Amino acid sequence: MRALVYQGPEKLAIEEVEVPGIQPHEIRVKVESVGICGSELEGYLGHSSVRVPPLVMGHEFCGRVDAMGDQVSGLSLADKVIVNPLIACRTCASCLRGETNICRNRRIIGIHRPGAFADYVSVPYENAIRVPQEMDASLASLAEPLAVAIHAVKLGCRPLDDLLIYGAGPIGLLCASAALQMGAGSVVVLDLQPARLAHATRLGAVGLSPRQIEDRRDDLFPDGIPVIIDCVGIQATREQAMNLVDPGGSVIMVGLGHGTSELPMNHLVRQEISLIGSYTYAHEDFRQAVELLRQGKVAIEGWTEGRPLEQGPEAFEELAGGKSRFAKIFLKP
Repeated sequence: MRALVYQGPEKLAIEEVEVPGIQPHEIRVKVESVGICGSELEGYLGHSSVRVPPLVMGHEFCGRVDAMGDQVSGLSLADKVIVNPLIACRTCASCLRGETNICRNRRIIGIHRPGAFADYVSVPYENAIRVPQEMDASLASLAEPLAVAIHAVKLGCRPLDDLLIYGAGPIGLLCASAALQMGAGSVVVLDLQPARLAHATRLGAVGLSPRQIEDRRDDLFPDGIPVIIDCVGIQATREQAMNLVDPGGSVIMVGLGHGTSELPMNHLVRQEISLIGSYTYAHEDFRQAVELLRQGKVAIEGWTEGRPLEQGPEAFEELAGGKSRFAKIFLKP
């Protein structure tokens, strides 16, 4: 079968590899659509210590069941499925608290085992969720990043809270969509790329550059900014977020742009600002993401694009260099 193999920083190639086998508790999925994630762009650039070449990445995907192990139940051949790529042990203290996203023994498809930038991928059957046959595969593939967004919004926002979001990439746009679905007040999204800000506006948010927010803060947030979600994660966004958020407010850290940042910690203490890390999602977040997609509550038109798997290297190069007018590209094996 064909696979897009990460061979090292900025090196991707289509290779012929063996079709994956399956264990008794696994299914093999014929991939129909797989999204390129921002974390995979970091891996592509050599900035991710957990993505070790050679590796087949790809963890946002939808496809059809092609083969099943003899311990699989509840699924049938040709079922269309979305796969939760986070494999939790279900026995550690975190899992027993329901916090499977911070499982001490977690493994992730596309990091610790081959992912879906390929014709086929094998996964534990318990991580597969059946979806309607007629559901668009690319829309279904948004379940994973949408779950990330839902988890972040739930960590910091209450209904009717106003919200500021850094980054109009896929996670930022999905955070805006999730927040609006969950009853947020005003939602403002900051980004440097005008095309991405236009996507945010179409979704119902206000799109601005980070330079504009200082001048328009009182106009857009007359009662202050109670919650900020940083989907970029660099020094500049983290520092500005801490200076903009209300006393007693929360900054939800999602983006992993910089490994370390120097922050105004005395300001944090004096203003009782909460910094909250948000990593992936719990099972309930993923289930809610699937349900929102089933109901047609999230749109992919205008800010996403589909391409053949063979164009993967070019797609990664464009996204990493900020050259694509689309926030999300799906590859279709």
